[in-house]
Amino acid sequence: MANGLWRALVILHRYLGIAVGLLMAVWFVSGIVMMYVGFPRLTETERVRALAPVPWQACCRFGEGLLPDDQPIVRAQLESHLGEPALRLRRVGARDGLLDLGRGVSVAIDGEAARRVVLMTAPRIIGREANVVAQEEITTDQWSVGRYVRERPLHRVDLDDPDRTSVYVAGTTGQVVLTTTASQRFWNWLGTIPHWLYFTSLRNDVALWSQVVIWTSIVGTFLTVVGIVLGVIQFRRGRSPYRGLFYWHHLTGLVFGVVTLTWVVSGLVSMNPWGFLESRGSGEAALIQGAPPSWGEIKASLAALRAQPALKDAVSLTSAPLAGRLHWMVTHQDGRSERVDAQGHTAAPSSGDLTDAAARLAGALGIAEQGLLAEEDAYYFNRRDGFVLPVYRVILNDAERTRYYLDPGSGALLQRADANGRWHRWLFGGLHRLDFTAVMRTRPLWDVLVLALMLGGLVISVTGCYLGVRRVRADLRGLFRRQGQVATSRPPERIAPST
Repeated sequence: MANGLWRALVILHRYLGIAVGLLMAVWFVSGIVMMYVGFPRLTETERVRALAPVPWQACCRFGEGLLPDDQPIVRAQLESHLGEPALRLRRVGARDGLLDLGRGVSVAIDGEAARRVVLMTAPRIIGREANVVAQEEITTDQWSVGRYVRERPLHRVDLDDPDRTSVYVAGTTGQVVLTTTASQRFWNWLGTIPHWLYFTSLRNDVALWSQVVIWTSIVGTFLTVVGIVLGVIQFRRGRSPYRGLFYWHHLTGLVFGVVTLTWVVSGLVSMNPWGFLESRGSGEAALIQGAPPSWGEIKASLAALRAQPALKDAVSLTSAPLAGRLHWMVTHQDGRSERVDAQGHTAAPSSGDLTDAAARLAGALGIAEQGLLAEEDAYYFNRRDGFVLPVYRVILNDAERTRYYLDPGSGALLQRADANGRWHRWLFGGLHRLDFTAVMRTRPLWDVLVLALMLGGLVISVTGCYLGVRRVRADLRGLFRRQGQVATSRPPERIAPST
């Protein structure tokens, strides 16, 4: 029975090593590419940098009957659109929309409007003027798959600049939401797309894509565990019994096998399979903001804002209610950001505002700890857009010691970390990205460490796949040889004499 089990494990490892080993080799190669080229995206800083100042002189006409004055507005954003002041609105149960405040009418974003947006912003996006070489209205493509659901349809406009830039404009609000270059597109076919199995036809079916990633990770985990078990058992008397390429596969498997296992398992954890480690929070951001402002409040506030000289160079104003009171986050042309009240006066959140926001989050649970944090901690660090320091940290007095991180400049919720979130941080962020400490995240130390481990895992995968193919070919040749020997050793059939 022991011999049979051993042989079964060896054969299973051999055949799994061909298919899954090849996939894992792709994961390692693409992971190395992803260290330096991420999936194309447009950060908020990059987007705002391409904006022209709001043309206040043409603001603000609201028209008649566009919206009832008591209509709640979840989000309002004032920016320049094709040289006119325009307000992007988000409402509950409705698509995002765009209002031209120069004429007081709703604006539809068709292909021509998207083309004009791109040509007007191109000098600030790519640093030069450019011509349009192609344009298409799409629902999704390889670079927008799984994202920008609220902004669809998208208008993709291709430019003739040396980088062959493609610019995506939201069909709902006329906002530039994404840019890609030929270099990004090329490297992502070697990086993110094979690593995440992010092929458009597969990723469009979210449930199928999720199951494919989960089960390939599970099979990869099983293969790695079997390989480690076999490798340890075969490591007799402190040395390997193999020679040649088998020796190197055995040796690298012993050295890098556990690290490879942690990467495959942590990749599985990133998918939160079957609800594993999913965050249980919901509605905290709305709890901090309070009741959204009404359309009537937005109109009255904009009429006051246009009279403020300090806002003449503003390129973007986004509503930022706190405790039911309307405020705006203003970004100036030089990149400065500040919060102003409904009348346009600078109004940074006070310590009392932040304390009240913390109390609303805690409710009856109470607060174990709160205050400004001047440096990163284990769960809040610079891995995302909108990272700010200092940050206002709130730790609840609940069983999970739930943490909230608030922006002291706006009062907005930046991050939440409950027990599941903290486990996810270590099992995915720690194991998959090797960012257990701030020192380990420091480059180039991080690059050297991760590259060395990645290359070790790649050697395991490639040698295992090659050896598996070589052994299977040998097995097939032996099978065919035995069949031929049986055929030649069989006595010829005797033919009965004719009568």
